[in-house]
Amino acid sequence: MSAEQDSLFIRNFAIVIAGLVGITVVLVLIANIFFGTDSAEQQALAEERGAANLAPSFAVRLTGEPAPAMASAQDEAADSGVTEVRSGEQVTQAVCIACHQGNFLNAPGVGDVDGWNERIGKGWETLIGNVVNGYGNMPAQGAAASEEEIRAAIEWMIEGETGLDIPES
Repeated sequence: MSAEQDSLFIRNFAIVIAGLVGITVVLVLIANIFFGTDSAEQQALAEERGAANLAPSFAVRLTGEPAPAMASAQDEAADSGVTEVRSGEQVTQAVCIACHQGNFLNAPGVGDVDGWNERIGKGWETLIGNVVNGYGNMPAQGAAASEEEIRAAIEWMIEGETGLDIPES
């Protein structure tokens, strides 16, 4: 290629880029003219939805204390503590799923009949104790959930998703 062809190519390329930038600016201006005026009501709704999206759906008790009893709506407004025990599925999704989703470090997956079949013979007490205190590759989860929530999570992962029954110990 000659220098003349190179300069022609660069000039045409610059014109195309400038045209695309111009079209983008025009489209942004048009969008702002038609859709850029938010009313105060729309702004308040957007802020309310943003705050709702950022608010936690439940709290985690880090002390290991049992969950308080269910409270009335009036008591709930006065108390900023946790008033509801999470379901087994909620605890599993919040705490357990990182390892129990894909057989991570030999952790049996949710619904893995063969993996859980080896472990359920130990009974409830052993399973709950292993979760609370940690066992093998699994770190202790006692601070992430109460024993009641841990039992619900084990029940959901094993009995609910595999159909296996865990014997009482």
